[in-house]
Amino acid sequence: MSLASENEKGFSLTELIVTVAIVGILGAVAWPQYFNQVQKTRQNETATHLSQLQVTIAAFVDEMGLLPKSWADLNKITPLMTPSGPAVEENFEWISLASAACKKAAKSKSNSNQDEMNCYEANITEKDQIFTLQARSKNPDAGTYNVVACIDLRNGSSDLRKGTHGEAASINDLQCVGNGQ
Repeated sequence: MSLASENEKGFSLTELIVTVAIVGILGAVAWPQYFNQVQKTRQNETATHLSQLQVTIAAFVDEMGLLPKSWADLNKITPLMTPSGPAVEENFEWISLASAACKKAAKSKSNSNQDEMNCYEANITEKDQIFTLQARSKNPDAGTYNVVACIDLRNGSSDLRKGTHGEAASINDLQCVGNGQ
């Protein structure tokens, strides 16, 4: 058995433990910020979807001369995609919105419940020619990163609000005429 010579190089156990501890601390600090940024990106994509839906609702009324009653109606103006194809439901109940992360979930056979949490879902309600749109993440940890919007077809006003890390957006905060204001 020979003793290590002075020419051998390497790290001591103490150096490795300190390095692992530092990397662990940095990871613990960075991970929540990463999660928040990913959620903000998905939320921004969803806000774009809702903004497109506002325009589609107005275009449907201009083109058809009546109020849309379902996703299938809006799909006559522009394709509204879900992970499984165009939205053809005969109502405005909750549907999953197509996105890059959500399309992956639809194609994936394994771990689909985990991938499904990358999706946002949306619904629409109408009262007195005011359409209210809501979108929420299917990820329970991202509940405050919702998006709400409205369009008042009587005067053309519209609004869109996004939730933050600390507080979800509320329909009551929307500035459409007659929508609680």
